[in-house]
Amino acid sequence: MASEHIWSWLHTKGKIFRVISDPDHGIIEVINEKGEILIRKTNLSKRQVEMVEKNFLNLIAKKSNGRGSPASSENHDSFDPMIS
Repeated sequence: MASEHIWSWLHTKGKIFRVISDPDHGIIEVINEKGEILIRKTNLSKRQVEMVEKNFLNLIAKKSNGRGSPASSENHDSFDPMIS
């Protein structure tokens, strides 16, 4: 997808998640270190995706250059308060 933006999100306990946002297609995905999709939001407006990028991702994540797997962390604590 040409319009997608890929972010690396340093999460709790040193985990790195990938967030893929695509304003043109109205998609936001959060992918864990195993490549599993944790959150997938679709049918968002371009404005909604841009707002998430501006108000959330720009503050907590770093833009990435590609879709490759995020670097794995050595500490694999099973408790993560952000995942329900």
